[in-house]
Amino acid sequence: MPRTRLPGTLCDRLLDRLSSASRRHVPSRRPAAPVPDRPLRVLIPRGLAALATQSGIGEAMRHQRRAVEALGHEVVTSPFAPFDVVHLNTPFPDTPLLARWARWRGRPVLVWAHSTEEDFRDSFTGANAIAPWFRRWIASIYRTGDAVVTPTPYARSLISRPQYRLRRNIHVLSNGVDTTFFRPDPSARERLRESLGLAPDAQVVMSVGLQMVRKGILDWVEVARRLPDVTFVWYGRTDPRMITRDVAAAIAGAPANCLFPGYVAPTVLRDAYAGCDAFCFLTREETEGIVLLEALACEAPVVVRDIPIYREWLADGRVTHMVRGEGRAVVDDAVARLSALLAGDLPDLTAAGRAEAEAVDLHRVAERLGEIYRVQGVRPIGR
Repeated sequence: MPRTRLPGTLCDRLLDRLSSASRRHVPSRRPAAPVPDRPLRVLIPRGLAALATQSGIGEAMRHQRRAVEALGHEVVTSPFAPFDVVHLNTPFPDTPLLARWARWRGRPVLVWAHSTEEDFRDSFTGANAIAPWFRRWIASIYRTGDAVVTPTPYARSLISRPQYRLRRNIHVLSNGVDTTFFRPDPSARERLRESLGLAPDAQVVMSVGLQMVRKGILDWVEVARRLPDVTFVWYGRTDPRMITRDVAAAIAGAPANCLFPGYVAPTVLRDAYAGCDAFCFLTREETEGIVLLEALACEAPVVVRDIPIYREWLADGRVTHMVRGEGRAVVDDAVARLSALLAGDLPDLTAAGRAEAEAVDLHRVAERLGEIYRVQGVRPIGR
């Protein structure tokens, strides 16, 4: 019996509707002739990407927009507007449709690979059970691109494995950090403690991220329990409907020295980075980690879990202070490292951290994005 092509049929129908709705904006599906000396119109569609606003992907998309604008190009957000190239970032169902729409219009498709099977695990309720299917799904999305862009060599090594079946160019492009905005500020120390209602001499250890096992929140709470005289602050939140039971229990049972302000404005977060005594990032897996770049840019002393992505890039004793082990062992190591750091017994690595952040400043990211456009033959197209 022949297979039923329901997904393709559905996509065809949706594309027909897109085409009908957009004819007054786009007169022809035939690729138009190149137009020299005109800025590119770069489509970074909103769509379901709005669901990722408070995540790392949302921040990466904001950085992309700024990089595009730094090159003098125009960002458009509607697929019905004229565009020359599309950036696709999310693993949501509208992404393959947008890719097919761009191809139907004869426009290049760049797909950002922010996610892997590894960093999907230990995230939300049921994530581990469906992780292999999630990998197949994102791999199918990545294959819709004319090229794939991923933030680090480590991430590229993961998606280059045979399971992803990628045959297109895979470019490495950091998500970047705004080192002009995220910068050292001695006055932030006082503002941070005032905002938290703490004494001027209070010691503060912070972290940032969604509240999930992968981000290390279970170990982080236990470290805080072992250091009752230090205030631990976790910025960021997860929708309560998606949070796992163990994380919910850890937050509910966290000691009094743990604070959870939730999602805060960038200026508040900047004061936290610049005013804290340490940034304790016990994440289990990352494809880059924008919040870590922000902490380094603000010259926060960093204690980070020893995981493959950071082992050589942000080496122990050179850029960061790394902790090792699992369960009780990693908690013991983190307590020992933080105690030594807060006592002034570890070397100051903040200048090296700032240098690493400057290496992926948004202006440098913009330059590299321009190179990717040239390699992929992206050029202005007539309407």
